[in-house]
Amino acid sequence: MNAVGYLRELPDPGLGLTLEAQHRAYLDACDRLGLSIGATFTDVDVRTAEGDNEAPDPELRRMLRRLMLDGQHRFTTVVAASPRVLGGSARPRIRRMLQFAALGVPLCFADGTPLDRALLDEWAGRAPKERRRERAIEGMRRRALRGEVLGRSPYGYRIAGRRLEPDDAEAPVVRRIFRLYLEDGEGVRRIAGRLNADGLRTRRGGPWSMVTVRDLLRNPVYTGTYRRLGVTIPKAHDPLVTRDDFELVQRKMASRRTSGGPQERREYLLAGLAFCGHCGNHLVGMTRRRTAEEGGEHRYYQCQSMTNQSRCGYHTRRAAELEAAVHAALLEDRVSRRPLLTGAPAGGDVDETRRQAMQRDLDRMLERRVLGQWTPEQLGTHAGPLVLAQLAAEERASAGADGGSGAPAEEARRRLGREWERLPASERRALLLQVVSEVVVTGEDVRVAVAL
Repeated sequence: MNAVGYLRELPDPGLGLTLEAQHRAYLDACDRLGLSIGATFTDVDVRTAEGDNEAPDPELRRMLRRLMLDGQHRFTTVVAASPRVLGGSARPRIRRMLQFAALGVPLCFADGTPLDRALLDEWAGRAPKERRRERAIEGMRRRALRGEVLGRSPYGYRIAGRRLEPDDAEAPVVRRIFRLYLEDGEGVRRIAGRLNADGLRTRRGGPWSMVTVRDLLRNPVYTGTYRRLGVTIPKAHDPLVTRDDFELVQRKMASRRTSGGPQERREYLLAGLAFCGHCGNHLVGMTRRRTAEEGGEHRYYQCQSMTNQSRCGYHTRRAAELEAAVHAALLEDRVSRRPLLTGAPAGGDVDETRRQAMQRDLDRMLERRVLGQWTPEQLGTHAGPLVLAQLAAEERASAGADGGSGAPAEEARRRLGREWERLPASERRALLLQVVSEVVVTGEDVRVAVAL
């Protein structure tokens, strides 16, 4: 395995992270880990005050771009002396760590800090001005400790006097779902079908899906346990199922999952670039294993709102079909030079609004990881498309700042059109990040916006 080093000039020499010290740490780490010493990329003249959220790091982005274009990201480990060299404050450091992971580029720190530990430490060590949302959450956590319900009630319950109590119309549906799964042996897809056939709807008035049924079956609130913001209160309200039945359902669901063995990483060309035209959220890459008779592995993109919160319809597109549609649009120049989701000219106001929205989404994901609601793998899965979209936005902004002629991006678009099938997947992906700003999918309609 080869190594590439990243060094960054920091404003405080008292940290012990001078460029010389970082380079020495890089060499020591390569020796300790058995890595072949490779090139170093160094960002200098970026000695802005600690806490500058967006201190420039052109060499870091050049390193990422080169690794992806050369197809070497699978065979190269990036070594940095410490998480502190990845940005001027916690949020950009965390964003960079997640971007490395989403691109499949191994990242290790010479000080030995594991990646997940570094993420948690950076989030906990944010500056006071970065913690306004956390202070608000702490107030809500105190309310939760008193047993007060925060937000909307889960399906099957209603709020009365700041406490949960069974809803006369919904509670029987919850009990029926558990009974169908546990006693009748029905799977989540068949349960959803039976509920829909009986004319039952979710609280939002939509049809039941396997995702909504599965999420309901996994929710311990139905045992009388209230969980929110890291607070767990047993016997907080009347249960709808017994604890024994709930645990039996969890064991049964676990036994139905595919087992064992290391999971092969799945890369999707349009991760971070594809959006649902119905709700505006990202489309995320999904893989479902099927038998040989059913056609083998099924790879597709699905609306993240549906995957995570069931807030949108079951909008999916086969991965090969959607990627082919994007290729055709680039080849035939059937693209928009304006943002598609906003309909407004590309510019600072739109970009800044979108950047802030993406950061808020990422903050919420990090909070779920910190509170133990998500595993490191779940954080990577959900945050990956978002941080890649942030990286693509940085690349477009950088291209505009470097002259704004659009010539390199236009040549990249033409190259994608001409050489799509011959390009290695990593190079195709890097060129897409350089050229495409949005792929908006609405039913069978696929629209592509480029940043030229």
